[in-house]
Amino acid sequence: MKVAVIGATGYTGLELLRILTRHPQVEITCVTSETYQGQTFSQVFPAFRGIADLPLEAMDPERI
Repeated sequence: MKVAVIGATGYTGLELLRILTRHPQVEITCVTSETYQGQTFSQVFPAFRGIADLPLEAMDPERI
C-alpha cells in the first residue's frame, strides 16, 4: 500500500511515520512539511537515517 504523510514533521506525523516504517505492506511515497521542505526527513530527525530518507515536500494535492 502506498502512503503519503501530510505534516510529517509535526507530532502526529512523526509518530505515524514511526509506525508506518515498520509495517511490511506500506511504501511511504511522499512526506510533506511546509517548514522543512527541501530537506530530507532524516535530516530533520536523524534517528530515521537509512529508514526514511525521503525529501520533505510542500503539500501538492496533485502529487498525492
